[in-house]
Amino acid sequence: MKIISVRETPRWAEEATAYFQEQWASEETMMLYQDVIERSLTAHNPLPQWYLLVEDERIVGCAGLITNDFISRMELYPWLCALYVEPDCRSRGLAR
Repeated sequence: MKIISVRETPRWAEEATAYFQEQWASEETMMLYQDVIERSLTAHNPLPQWYLLVEDERIVGCAGLITNDFISRMELYPWLCALYVEPDCRSRGLAR
């Protein structure tokens, strides 16, 4: 089991985009995930960051760190977003 930073390992960007889209996107937000992941690869700021959890080359989870979640307390960050673990991998403490 390994955690992959998409920014540090950009060869995973396409698979990460597809995985986040599959788990979280609606028809209206499909392009949002593609845009934020692509832009994060060359961002000068430390956030956003996108991560994949991979077991034997299979993506079994994902999560992101973002600067805000459209709230009034913009100084509180990072925010954990888009956390997902595949159903067959749950109850193993992987989301920690």
